[in-house]
Amino acid sequence: MGKTILIAGKNMPDAGNFTEGIALSGRNIIVTGLQTEYEGKKLTIAERKQNQANYEEEKLLEAKTGICTIEWNKASPLSARSLVLQTATIYSNLDEAVLYFDEEWYASKANKMDSEEVARASDEMLVGYQYLALEILSSFQRRETKDGPGTLVFLIKEGPSPIDVFRSPALKTGLSAISSPIVAACASAFSSFAENIAALYHDSIFANIVLVRGDRTTEGFRRDDETGKWLCTYLNSLEKNAGKPDPKRPIQWVKPGSKPSSGGFLFFKR
Repeated sequence: MGKTILIAGKNMPDAGNFTEGIALSGRNIIVTGLQTEYEGKKLTIAERKQNQANYEEEKLLEAKTGICTIEWNKASPLSARSLVLQTATIYSNLDEAVLYFDEEWYASKANKMDSEEVARASDEMLVGYQYLALEILSSFQRRETKDGPGTLVFLIKEGPSPIDVFRSPALKTGLSAISSPIVAACASAFSSFAENIAALYHDSIFANIVLVRGDRTTEGFRRDDETGKWLCTYLNSLEKNAGKPDPKRPIQWVKPGSKPSSGGFLFFKR
């Protein structure tokens, strides 16, 4: 049975190129999609059960292609749990997960800065990742020992922020979306959360944490399909060469395109 990887944060269809790169590795893929907004009459219990049965059948058929999209409500801890459970049900296992924070992608969607945007950003760029990370780690903890540890990847593709442009006006070329202070703050929070999760689980026997960061100028991070292909090659090499975690080694970041060092996970240069 092949590995199953969950890709979350950058939703379909925008994550299409990234999943194409991942798919080249032969992994089974679950990727997040936006939650559908339903309008109209209230359904009876029987109608809801039938809709759920139809949905499950549809997803099982979709999964046979190797890629299955599952709706995710980032503001809901129950949705995070459901996403992890559905992944394990559809493909019988969850081996790896990638939480992808594409700062420029988020910046391109944030066209205002008000209290409503603060609330939306908190759901989409802060608590959603945290809810899901905890559910993924809980899933890894329940894995059979013979299956080995699961791998959680925090992947951040950084973009220019207002302070970056202030310090270097040449960044304002019109080719890249500039993060609002809200998006920039969420990107920093994502990085901080990732580093602290890595510190907390640095000697875990059931979870490996991988930290990846760069920007669009980073080799291997210019196209999502290239990034996905590189990431799977990297994870395969890490698994092959992984040894017992060394608690004395620092927790650092790796850039896309890098080759793994010997000795396993976590120990990457920022």
